[in-house]
Amino acid sequence: MSTEKKALGRADITNADTEAGEVHVIPLEKAGIDQQAASKDKALGLLATHHVNFDPNSTEAKRVLRKIDMRIMPMVFVVYMLQLMDKNSLSFAAIMGIKTDCHLTAKQYSWLGSIVYFGYLGGEIPATFLMQRFSLSKYFSIMCMLWGIVVAMHAVCQDFASLATVRFLLGAIEVCTAPAVIYITGSWYIKSEQITRVAIWYTTSGWANVFGGLFAFAINHAKSFKWQGLFVFYGCLTFCMGVILFFFLAASPTQASWLTDEEKTIALERVRENKTGSEVWRFNKSQLFECFTDIRFYMMFLLLVSTGLPNGGLTAFGPSIIASFGFNTDQSTLLNMGSGACTVVGTIMALYLAKFTGRTIAGCYTLCLSCIGVIMMFVIPAEHYGARYGGYILTQQFGVCVLFIITFLTAGVGGSTKKFAFGCAYQLGYAVGNIIGPQTYVAKDAPNYYPAKYTMLAFLLFTIFLLTSYGLIHKMWNNKRDKQDVLDAQNGIVHEHIENEEFADLTDFKLRSFRYPL
Repeated sequence: MSTEKKALGRADITNADTEAGEVHVIPLEKAGIDQQAASKDKALGLLATHHVNFDPNSTEAKRVLRKIDMRIMPMVFVVYMLQLMDKNSLSFAAIMGIKTDCHLTAKQYSWLGSIVYFGYLGGEIPATFLMQRFSLSKYFSIMCMLWGIVVAMHAVCQDFASLATVRFLLGAIEVCTAPAVIYITGSWYIKSEQITRVAIWYTTSGWANVFGGLFAFAINHAKSFKWQGLFVFYGCLTFCMGVILFFFLAASPTQASWLTDEEKTIALERVRENKTGSEVWRFNKSQLFECFTDIRFYMMFLLLVSTGLPNGGLTAFGPSIIASFGFNTDQSTLLNMGSGACTVVGTIMALYLAKFTGRTIAGCYTLCLSCIGVIMMFVIPAEHYGARYGGYILTQQFGVCVLFIITFLTAGVGGSTKKFAFGCAYQLGYAVGNIIGPQTYVAKDAPNYYPAKYTMLAFLLFTIFLLTSYGLIHKMWNNKRDKQDVLDAQNGIVHEHIENEEFADLTDFKLRSFRYPL
């Protein structure tokens, strides 16, 4: 029998039965919680004054969830897709004449694929600091408008130096996207819902190729201003999306002007069981130090390095690889849409597998498909270009595993500073992997780039090892906590329970009732 009462944590409860195996509820001010930060937490304030008889299966709770889905998911989906389209636009520009017009060598083009991630490295720490200091939704929307302007500025570049500058700025500004979206998802959805919602917005890795290929195909038929027009078009879309986010995006239930106070309370009660909070508290030094003692912090970095490397190469050279199979420019842009559509289908299939098996197994399944795809591009003769293209489609499935890594972050890390630190590790690893990836494609290895493909295969296998280890660590920690609960109950040990501790910015290490996703 568990030693904790699941229903406890309301602001109006100050004591509970203290019989053996039960808990004693204490107020926040007696629990060593940062009172200055707690006093500014809108969720704690709302829960202290508004109480509802919450039933997750009630009509009202389901209505609030539908309202959240209709407001939050479309904005998250579109902005994440635009981010990927903006970043991938260089690969389409490569087959639309940017190399010739800007006098780029093969090495310079490879560096343009990497420089955007040097921007990530430069912008990650400032972005993490600013996201905790200012309104997350307003900061994110302004950054979205700024990176839209930077994307449009690509059109006026005429040489490597100017392109390198805007690529660096693009990375430095858009680096906040993944951490912001990850935090917002965790603030609105319970753990069981997160994997589906993350899967929805993560299918943009495929939809970005679909719409990117479609737009590139259409713009490529212009007589001039082809790649320039592509950048201007993408930039305008992104800027307009930033304006929409500024007025309508809410980073947490308490910020949603489109919810009543009662609905906000229901939205908070929905995510109580996450035990990861819903508000961004001020910087907490002890949470940062805790990150450095958490092995998953370093594993998160390595996971994103090992998935970022193949991603960086395929982002910069994907359409070129397809063209090397024997297709012309128009065919390559359209076939890139096909690979994107297959990624969307692969994401849906992996999601269903995860519901029956778990995040770890589903993630490893997608990585195994990618390994098969890389091998197919090795062993299938060049004249069978259709089959080699099939191998390329399977290779693209590796990106699907990242959605499960993201849900390990949204559902497996508590404490706002700790969560942002994990997001920082996520982005830094992603940047390092994507910097290295394009550099494995050397001009002398064209058009097959076999050394790059061997490197890709090695890192995919390494990712399988890392992801399996991550899942096993979660399982081991859950088992340890379950066994301790049983022992405490048997020994009559009484535990203190902090009122509304689920929203008190406590880390997963501090919350003994916390359980990790598998």
